[in-house]
Amino acid sequence: MTMIPIPDATESQRRNATTFILRVMVLGGIIATLLHLREGHAHTISLVLPPLTTLVCSGLLFYLHRYRQKVQQVIRLTLIWIGFVILFPEYFFVIEAFLHPEKKLIEILPPITSCIFPLTMSMIIFLRPQDLAKKVFLLWVITAAPIVGYLILNPQELQAPRGIDLLVSLVPSMGVNLSLLIFYLQLQDTVDKLASERSHLKEISEKDALTKIFNRAAGEKMLQTLIDQSIQNIGIIICDIDRFKHINDTYGHLAGDRVLLSTAQSCQVNLRKQDTLVRWGGEEFLVVVSGDDSAALVQLAERLRQVIANQSIPDVGSITASFGVAFRQPQEDRVTLFSRADRALYQAKALGRNQVVCA
Repeated sequence: MTMIPIPDATESQRRNATTFILRVMVLGGIIATLLHLREGHAHTISLVLPPLTTLVCSGLLFYLHRYRQKVQQVIRLTLIWIGFVILFPEYFFVIEAFLHPEKKLIEILPPITSCIFPLTMSMIIFLRPQDLAKKVFLLWVITAAPIVGYLILNPQELQAPRGIDLLVSLVPSMGVNLSLLIFYLQLQDTVDKLASERSHLKEISEKDALTKIFNRAAGEKMLQTLIDQSIQNIGIIICDIDRFKHINDTYGHLAGDRVLLSTAQSCQVNLRKQDTLVRWGGEEFLVVVSGDDSAALVQLAERLRQVIANQSIPDVGSITASFGVAFRQPQEDRVTLFSRADRALYQAKALGRNQVVCA
């Protein structure tokens, strides 16, 4: 058994963000389609891309609703489509302006450059931090190069208000945007390091330094959680290594540590996933079990007793352990449950050790 995990909401947040963006694009495609239809003389691209965007994004919405686990594939397709909607008309009209000097780019280019900013911001949500800066910079170069190059070669258009607006949007403004993204990456890296340190400190606070199993504080917390959640059929097994002080006095504390480590490892491999092994203190171990009756609890304790008795520890040889078993009664609290198991353990010691006694 492991500590109850805290749900990771990242996937759910990405799914919600993707759904929102796709809905906005569907609505935007519908509005753009209606506006271009009212113009009467709209370019073919303007008449085709908006309704096509509505269809594509509606299809992606339906796919994401049906296959919720496919969010990463939908994100990838969404970014590809947004890039296509921006870059295809841009390059088309830049090439048309180069081939037909009588047409001015500042007059025929649709207002698509403003879409770059929300696209780069959305990439913060959708792309991994290690990929973000490189791909945003590549998008910037691919988007800015043809328009900036055209304006430099046609200074009369660069001097017009829209020419100046295009140059400012694609060069200094996007530079500031990229700087913010770099700052975000550094901030994210700091957050990740803090999260890693927090996870490490949490593990240290919950694990026993020698045996690497849960310590007493973590064991008490897990058992109390099971009780608070009204989990049925809760039981505990207290294991105490027999004559451990004699082992330390005779063979030394390093040998005693080997006994503790070997006992923890032997018990751990013979427990199920839903069982929790805890270093209770000194030479005592605790097993928290849920879902079994008292007979199964005693059988498990007996199996652990035999496992410990059959192991051979270097420089020490064979050892034994005594077990106290208690099955939680209705409305019984944690302290009373421990008290009954502890009395059963002392009874096992009094009966000659290397025994299992059920309270």
